[in-house]
Amino acid sequence: MEVVLFISGLSLTLLAIVDLIWTTLWIDGGAGPISKRTARLTWMATKKISKNRKGLFNLVGPLILVFTLLGWVLFLWAGLSLLFSSDPDSIVKTTFKGPVMWYERVYFTGFSLFTLGVGDYSPKPGFWQIATAVSSGMGILLLTLGASYIISVVSAVVKKRAVARSITGLGNTSKDIIESAWNGETFYQMDMFLMTISSQITELTQQHQAYPLLHYYHSQKPDESSAVGIAILDDVLTILYYGVDNHETVNLTLLNEARSSIGTYLETMTSAFIQESSSVPPNPTIDNLTNKNIPLVSEALFYERVDKISQRRKQLLGAVEADNHEWPASG
Repeated sequence: MEVVLFISGLSLTLLAIVDLIWTTLWIDGGAGPISKRTARLTWMATKKISKNRKGLFNLVGPLILVFTLLGWVLFLWAGLSLLFSSDPDSIVKTTFKGPVMWYERVYFTGFSLFTLGVGDYSPKPGFWQIATAVSSGMGILLLTLGASYIISVVSAVVKKRAVARSITGLGNTSKDIIESAWNGETFYQMDMFLMTISSQITELTQQHQAYPLLHYYHSQKPDESSAVGIAILDDVLTILYYGVDNHETVNLTLLNEARSSIGTYLETMTSAFIQESSSVPPNPTIDNLTNKNIPLVSEALFYERVDKISQRRKQLLGAVEADNHEWPASG
């Protein structure tokens, strides 16, 4: 037995299995070493080739998903092939005599991995029979976890766009949402929306932690981009929190909960994927809301308060830029 081939094959096989379980089952672990590097390299290559053109840029998520699955297959297949190649007598031909070539070992391990094997070859009795049974089990594990991972990621992408639609469905600018929420006396009709959207953003944050691949799924339409939608929502919350003079018109408990949900989302994204922008996005405006009789503070006081959350707004702009979109207009 060639020890180098055996150790190399065992190492590749274990690396593939660990990465598969790490990425698909470990919720707090994010992506495994293979998946993480595959995602980063695909992202960098696609960004360089596309030059931020939205057509190809929006394909990076599906490409990473495909390359991740292929990576598991190739590492596992290569590892098992090297493992069986470490012993010249690990596989025997059942139909005729003669030496087993290297490509026949690859053929045998592939069929053992993805099917129940073929009758042309059989493992040597003893250890290699057990190794063949284990490789078949690994194949079942790969197909099962791979399929469930695809379903989970696609479902999370749909929910990610649903968050954006929930926000932009009220309006494409902070001004539109503020005016539609004002009933002439209070903003209390936003309470149900704030409760729902806070929950959705918290769930989105957890999904980004569990499936880092979501970072690379982008939407071509701004109204389906979670980064753009959350930026619009944060402008709305900023106006309600810092711009409205009478806080009795706003449910502060729900307002703080929504701002906290966005803050956690930004912390997760900044630590894992995005970089905060070097510049601060344009401040939301309140001068165009005066004709609605909304009790507002002076513009000078409002802008002074907004300046204190410049880092948060840089993070928001970084998320929008990472999604290949422009900062939404305030109205």
